[in-house]
Amino acid sequence: MRWILGALVLGLGLPAVVPAHDEAKTPVSGSIILDITKPSAPARDRAFDESLRQAGPPPARPPLEPVVQPDGSVRYGNTTVIIRHDCPPGSEFFEPPPRPGRRR
Repeated sequence: MRWILGALVLGLGLPAVVPAHDEAKTPVSGSIILDITKPSAPARDRAFDESLRQAGPPPARPPLEPVVQPDGSVRYGNTTVIIRHDCPPGSEFFEPPPRPGRRR
């Protein structure tokens, strides 16, 4: 009985070894391995349809209106711009110096 069972297993397993031996003879290059392992890209039509379904960018904020404050500064939303003249009129730094060679 064991002899018949062994012959049956050998008979069923031998045909599977022969094609595997032939496949081992074919050269395997790096490009074949990369082609097998690379992720499949979605179809162009499918990617386009999905991009149309996605929500667009948020709406842009309206431009901020300037608000002049009582002290002369200007407020743009949460930002305040202050422009000051530290030198009083008539001092030497208030007006630019005359050009060289010219007198006033």
